[in-house]
Amino acid sequence: CIAEHAATVAANLVRADLRGIESHGVTRIPIYVERLLRGAVAPRPELRVERQDGGCAVVDGGNGPGAVVSCFANSVAIELARSNGIGFVATRRSNHNGIASYYTMQTARQGMIGMSATNAARSLVVWGARESALGANPMSYAVPAGRYDTIVLDMSSTVVARGKIVERAKRGETIPEGWAIDRHGRPTTDAREGEAGFVLPFAGPKGSGFAMIVDILSGVLSGANYGRWIPNLYHDFENAQNIGHCFMAIDVARFMPLDAFIARVEDMIAALKSAIRAEGVEEILMPGEPERRTELQRRAEGIPVPANVVADLHETAERLRVPLPEFVPARETKTHVA
Repeated sequence: CIAEHAATVAANLVRADLRGIESHGVTRIPIYVERLLRGAVAPRPELRVERQDGGCAVVDGGNGPGAVVSCFANSVAIELARSNGIGFVATRRSNHNGIASYYTMQTARQGMIGMSATNAARSLVVWGARESALGANPMSYAVPAGRYDTIVLDMSSTVVARGKIVERAKRGETIPEGWAIDRHGRPTTDAREGEAGFVLPFAGPKGSGFAMIVDILSGVLSGANYGRWIPNLYHDFENAQNIGHCFMAIDVARFMPLDAFIARVEDMIAALKSAIRAEGVEEILMPGEPERRTELQRRAEGIPVPANVVADLHETAERLRVPLPEFVPARETKTHVA
């Protein structure tokens, strides 16, 4: 039902803010609402497994909210892994689905290794070009890690998530050199110029190749849109984006007992953490560890929300005539705590 779908999207956005990934948190609510109101996203999608063979499946998301479609498709991948050892689901006719790690962490809680990836509207410069042809195209892996909780790798193909540039542009802030180029292909530290221009791939040709593979797995393989054919999230409200995702679950128990696997992962992490540290490094952290610590802190102290995001939420709430929870002003900062 629509209330359950709304709760699914809200949980995804809040989890991003809890983990310090503000570019994919509640700041996305206004654009999600705009696309729903304009009919670019279906509020009551028909979710269905269109094709299934062994551990492979194709999910049609019915142009529903990305988090709703992705939770459904990821659950299919998990069930396929239970039956087949590995489940891989390609998904089409979806939309922006928040942080990729939201789904892989669901899989890791089932004692499995999870992978999720998604394509996106073009914003990334293909190595050697000065115009965008691919999206930021993130991918995440999550691995159950016993006393270390979960190893969570969540990364885009770009030097930085485009959403972080968008947020800085809203606040009139600068961006570090090397994040983006302007529309003329020139390096820029102006967030607004970067937003209007293009994001750079991480590690040059490596990030560019990474983005291409993610688009093949998520868009080309699923039958979704890909590359330059994906409509812009913020400017094209006439056409459905037809975003593609992919999800994989690996049942560890098909390879060795889960307890034995986790013990080996714990041993590996302990060895990595005990490595001789570089000068100025106080602690060696694993993928996802900073975000987990941020989440624990924010669960105890509240989530800081920038003033511009609070203003956007108030405007959206007034537009929809719905109440908005009260925010507590944070001391000596331009943020509020939810």
